Amino acid sequence: MLSTPKLILACTVSIIVSAPALAQELDTMDLRQLRRLLDEGQVTSEQLVRHFQEKIQHNNHQGNRINAVISLNDQALEQARAWDQERAKNPTAKHGALAGIPFLAKDNIDSKSLPTSGGSWVLRDSKPSSDAFVLNRLITDGAILLGKTNLSELAASYGWLGYSSLGGQTLNPHNLKRDASGSSSGSAAAVAAGFAPFALGSDTSGSIRAPASVTGTVGLRPSLGLISRSGIIPLSLSFDTAGVITRNVLDQAIVLNVIKGRDEADAATSNVDSAAINFVEGLEQSSLKGRIIGVVTNFIGANTQVDAVFNAARKRAQEQGAQLVEIRLPERYEKLWGSVLGPVGDDEFTPQFERYLHTLPSTQPKTLPAFVALAEQHQRKQQDHLMNPKRLAALKALSEKPASDSPLYISILTNTIPSLRTELTALMRKAGTEVLMFPTINCPASVVPGQTDPGYVCKTEDTYASAYIASATGFPEISVPGGIIEGNLPVGISFIGGFGKDDDVVRVGYAFTKK
Repeated sequence: MLSTPKLILACTVSIIVSAPALAQELDTMDLRQLRRLLDEGQVTSEQLVRHFQEKIQHNNHQGNRINAVISLNDQALEQARAWDQERAKNPTAKHGALAGIPFLAKDNIDSKSLPTSGGSWVLRDSKPSSDAFVLNRLITDGAILLGKTNLSELAASYGWLGYSSLGGQTLNPHNLKRDASGSSSGSAAAVAAGFAPFALGSDTSGSIRAPASVTGTVGLRPSLGLISRSGIIPLSLSFDTAGVITRNVLDQAIVLNVIKGRDEADAATSNVDSAAINFVEGLEQSSLKGRIIGVVTNFIGANTQVDAVFNAARKRAQEQGAQLVEIRLPERYEKLWGSVLGPVGDDEFTPQFERYLHTLPSTQPKTLPAFVALAEQHQRKQQDHLMNPKRLAALKALSEKPASDSPLYISILTNTIPSLRTELTALMRKAGTEVLMFPTINCPASVVPGQTDPGYVCKTEDTYASAYIASATGFPEISVPGGIIEGNLPVGISFIGGFGKDDDVVRVGYAFTKK
């Protein structure tokens, strides 16, 4: 495991870029602007890396102690210098969209240069032999990996959002008493705090969209298969997908164009014609004028301030020329965790996690019982880096469960999920819309354990309920900033579209946020 504090201190240097004014501008520039600066030689990749390293140095384990980054790549500056040298040899050469630009990656995404822990103390020294497909796409494009971000342990929160035994508790940069949701907590908090222009994440049941919602960033859960999952610690492959968290929708489109693609190691990628999807082309001409948007009314009433943001978002869409049609989804769309995601996840986790463990070096556990035994041993003997007890209890229960494809599991995959897709598509067609709109999650960021905040109100059993729709159907959903409520807390608005219509969903998100 990299000693993050020591490594970060080693990266502290004097001047970041040639002018303090430019250094401030780097925090607000989109990826296209950074690309132009690099291509014109107004800034170097080394300067960008140093800039973001210093941002991390000031507020990750120090300052605001956001605790979003688990480890840093000690080769990042060397890699940036190498890119600068290649550019200097041929200043007019055309580079990849992200070449020379730093980024972060969630620590359940394999990286051969850094350990991939899933946030688990047990896997703190686990160093995969190769990069995940999605990480390789970025590195091949020339992007520079800054480091790995914290997450809810093994991408499941169990009531403790953004906490892991290795990484600790990630805080929300907008309000340090609140969390950054989960499980891509570190990625969202890092982008919101200006630690990197973008960060990779993963989403099984809301793990990109919810963190984006509460940090004022942008996150897309793509159609299942648009982005490869190979080389990512699995939670439930029927629902797992990789994705990215960005500062705005244009940046989201730019990164998606790079990371999408067919992967022979992930059969799901054959289900989406990713080559036919271009997220950037025509994006800036996007408009809501004449669009019919279905407004889902199932997920209101849990928090009055979130509801107010949603109402303002509806008004904004109308002012931009959209026609709104209210839609009340059947009740089963409110209870998809118990009927779909939970049962499938319980049946899939153990065999899929163990298959992943067998790809790791011999020093790592190879079975879930072996993993749990190490976690329990550490839990008994140590005071620090303890696992969320509920997470550990769930892992132990799964380790003792006989492996089988239960009749319920088979029925959900073969009957329930296809019927949900068919029914939702029919409902949208009947309403004359290709896009649905709703609050990404219907409560604001929750209070960090150990903190008190009487302003927190959430009148629902599961604030993620709306997020399960895209997870269960495999349809694409984008969360974009909708507004700010009391406590400086962002609230996200989601748009969901039909399978394979990811570019259309992104265009709607862009048009909605366009000033």
